[in-house]
Amino acid sequence: MINRDNWRIVNDFLKYRKDRKHLSEKSLRLERTWLQHTLLWLGEKPIESAPKIRPVFSDYVLCLKDSNYSAEYVRKLVSTNKRFFEWVSVHKDGYKQKLPIDWLDDLTVPRLPEKEKEHEYVSYDEILQIAHAPVESLRDQRIQAAAILWFLSGIRIGAFVTLPIKAVNLDDLEIYQFPSLGVQTKFKKSGTTDLLNLSDLLEIPKRWDRLVRSQLPDSSFWFAPLSPDTGTFDRSITAIGANRSQRAYKDLKDWLERVGLPFRSPHKFRHGYATYCMNHYKELPQLKAFSQNLMHSSITITDSIYGVLSNASKKKNLLMLNPEKPEEKTELVQKLDELIRLIKQNTPNNSE
Repeated sequence: MINRDNWRIVNDFLKYRKDRKHLSEKSLRLERTWLQHTLLWLGEKPIESAPKIRPVFSDYVLCLKDSNYSAEYVRKLVSTNKRFFEWVSVHKDGYKQKLPIDWLDDLTVPRLPEKEKEHEYVSYDEILQIAHAPVESLRDQRIQAAAILWFLSGIRIGAFVTLPIKAVNLDDLEIYQFPSLGVQTKFKKSGTTDLLNLSDLLEIPKRWDRLVRSQLPDSSFWFAPLSPDTGTFDRSITAIGANRSQRAYKDLKDWLERVGLPFRSPHKFRHGYATYCMNHYKELPQLKAFSQNLMHSSITITDSIYGVLSNASKKKNLLMLNPEKPEEKTELVQKLDELIRLIKQNTPNNSE
């Protein structure tokens, strides 16, 4: 059984996270799910009993039957649990002494062995296959154009499905991720996203763009709603439902299965964009530019998420270093060497 007072305090905490920390509905749902474990761990005991409960929360999570949680998921459970108790200690009267600081400090994430995994993303070869895959319906055309735009822009799926037509400017290779236009971006950030100028891919989203502009007003969604009965544009839908992202996910899965291509979730196209940029942009201004395109607050965040090389890329880069083979001089260094040699030839000997 769950203590009802504990349940009410959890709801107060989530309201605080929404009102004061401006968490999105998706983030709130996740935190509510994670805190359900805290409520089950407390059971009928009041919150002030937490320091005496055994096993401690982190051990409790690891001992859950058939949990098989990843190290990252356990980290999120324990981190959210700690954040909750810290909030209770500060914001709820009478709990500061009942939840001592030394106990709060001990709420640490357990060290867990991480499973080796290959970085998953949509490769350039895969997006070319998607670009050349057959389409049989308007729904197929829509998801093909969407998938390619995800790769060219790195846009998040939640923002993409809320893009109005007027927020897409393919002539200038720009997408306007402006909440003022109704685009639902993460943390309500606003920014202009520049598309990769890959001519072998651009024609497909441009074709879809011309179609929706010829049929719908520019306030309609670029990922235009379709009628399940007729398969044509449904002009009656003017608002995005809570499951709109799932519609894109399901359409992609269905279409890729029918054309015999491996399924990648929409977010893996964002990973594909980032990986393509990491492989082609080496200078700091370029890296900074594509980090901003991903709407990250710093290049450090971009590198921490996407900077992990695949095993193949790691090996390729390491094999480039051969201590037994002198490094080849670049063209600039060769020119500088030649210039220094000429200067020496035309400089009088100082001893004369």
